[in-house]
Amino acid sequence: MNKSSTPRIFASIFNASSRRYATEPTTQTQPRPKKNPPVYVGLTQPPNPQSVNSDYIGPPDPKSNLRPYIWHYDENETEMAKKLRLLRIEVEKWNMEFWTKHNKRFYEEKDDFVRLHKLNGNDEISADQMSVFYKTFLDKNRRIHLMYNISWYLKNFDMLTLAFAVQVQKLLNRRRKKETR
Repeated sequence: MNKSSTPRIFASIFNASSRRYATEPTTQTQPRPKKNPPVYVGLTQPPNPQSVNSDYIGPPDPKSNLRPYIWHYDENETEMAKKLRLLRIEVEKWNMEFWTKHNKRFYEEKDDFVRLHKLNGNDEISADQMSVFYKTFLDKNRRIHLMYNISWYLKNFDMLTLAFAVQVQKLLNRRRKKETR
């Protein structure tokens, strides 16, 4: 079997001709009114839909350091696919909020640590001294990180099972279409 044919098979299974882009949960299928602009998580501007024909991954957000997604979806997406898309958006917002708060807390505590050392007359902080800060920060936030990891794994498992169900539904629909021809 030709190695280059395998990706095309998967690409043809997962791609559809008409796409829409979503960055926030919405129940509307009509265009949004101009007076209420959409909220783009971590992006200053949406990508041009004509130039992007799949999911869009943006540049890292300056506060959370995560790359935001713009999820494409079909005009005729099923209820299960819509549920998956909305779940992905919800999980991404949850993740962005967590890491934004975490990074803010980290940088504030790091600045305090550096300021204390400078007040004690130590202008240059060695890597060993910074490693003490990092260890202290991680120890202090161990429970938060543990709870985050557990929640993250559960949310990913939910998304994976739903994504599997959506793919099975797509395959069954294609099979039914072939049988009716």
